[in-house]
Amino acid sequence: MAARANPQDQRIYCITLQGGVDEEFVAAYCPAGTTLTHAGDVVRLANIHADQTSIVGLVRHLHNLGCTILALES
Repeated sequence: MAARANPQDQRIYCITLQGGVDEEFVAAYCPAGTTLTHAGDVVRLANIHADQTSIVGLVRHLHNLGCTILALES
């Protein structure tokens, strides 16, 4: 039986990256409330409410898309 995530384990993350991420990706892979902004070829995913396991999964999805992670902040 898998352990349930403790809401206290959640943090708010921001990921800055280069790569082709769009609103469809956010809807499919990011928690509700995640915002997406573009500045040239740099993309920022902000307001990501997630625990460590979830953020690692999101980073893996981004890696599989060929995105370059420039920063991960909590």
